[in-house]
Amino acid sequence: MAEGREISKNRVETLTDGIYAIAMTLLVLSIGVPTVPPGISAEVALPGLVTGLWHEMLACAIAFLVLLSFWLSHERVFQQVVRVDRTFGNLNLGTLLGIVFVPFSAAITSDYPGVRIAIWCFALNLGAIGFLYAVQWAYLLRHPALLRTPIARPDAWRGLVRSLCTPAAALLAVAISFPTPDLSSYAYMLIPVFLVVADHMWSR
Repeated sequence: MAEGREISKNRVETLTDGIYAIAMTLLVLSIGVPTVPPGISAEVALPGLVTGLWHEMLACAIAFLVLLSFWLSHERVFQQVVRVDRTFGNLNLGTLLGIVFVPFSAAITSDYPGVRIAIWCFALNLGAIGFLYAVQWAYLLRHPALLRTPIARPDAWRGLVRSLCTPAAALLAVAISFPTPDLSSYAYMLIPVFLVVADHMWSR
């Protein structure tokens, strides 16, 4: 592989960590600070106003945990990567483009709870990121020269299925949004369950 077609692994990891850190921090901006109406004591009104933000806080927490899951998966993959070619680097940039949109899609779903188009925007955003991670994983399996050591077949299947856990939860959220849109966000809480099942099914 020509040296000019490679990208520094350290620079890719630095850029990735920076974008994740910024995106995860910006999530809190989707929670608006409540305003106490004039003439009403803040001590009286503020508790109710704060508890009324529970949906925004839930959306922020879910988005943060999903981003954390993506970052941990990225870290796990890059522990095995020793070289980054242009194609794999571009795939990584594609996932980062999805990451920077998460604060926006999370803000939409927190500001408009129960509105299907808001639910679908968030699901599309997270599903696309998970799918791109699956594409990255498949690319690495087809280009073992980028890896420290070849990946065993059970580990290959486990990694691919783990990448698809978030898209599966996103599809479930969309499906739930038709009969009960208010409950669709809870589909993302099943991601850890999906990951445990994937690890169990393909454990060596």
